[in-house]
Amino acid sequence: MHSRNRLWGKAFGPSALLASCGLLVVATFAGTSVAAGAIGSSSTATTTSSETSTSSTTTPPTTTTTTPPGQEGCTPGFWKNHPEAYAGTGYSPTTTLGSVFSGLSPSYASLTFDQALSLGGGGLDALLRQAVAALLNAASPDVDYPLSTADVISMTNAAIASGDYESTKDLFDEFNNLTAPGFCD
Repeated sequence: MHSRNRLWGKAFGPSALLASCGLLVVATFAGTSVAAGAIGSSSTATTTSSETSTSSTTTPPTTTTTTPPGQEGCTPGFWKNHPEAYAGTGYSPTTTLGSVFSGLSPSYASLTFDQALSLGGGGLDALLRQAVAALLNAASPDVDYPLSTADVISMTNAAIASGDYESTKDLFDEFNNLTAPGFCD
């Protein structure tokens, strides 16, 4: 699993980058302000009724390269060519589309994930190819995908029901091409 900057289950994005530059960042989560100090520093704050003082001791920051949280994804081609990567997702190459997605005709519902990843062309075929990759990305413990499995399933089902496949397919395609360093890069 990739390292993440987290505070009470919330992921830091750009504010973590500012903090790594030695800036004090105040972020708001659900109406609560949270202060994040600089990486490699230790700060103490003392508040009294008459004054507020802050002292800080800074050590040199450690440089690491990580992908921002929620910015990883692997392509349909990766999942098609790496069935061993399904480990930990709760799915297998033989999982059928109809066991996950609703509103599909019997010919599509009976397709396996492996078969869906091999579909060529546009329209529903392209949506299902990208949706399977998106679902595997969201379910993988090794990929920090921008969407949850529930998001992917509901978005796919809505696109199938509406017949408007393109916008959902395009979003999945964008996210599926983010790469996951050390996993599908």
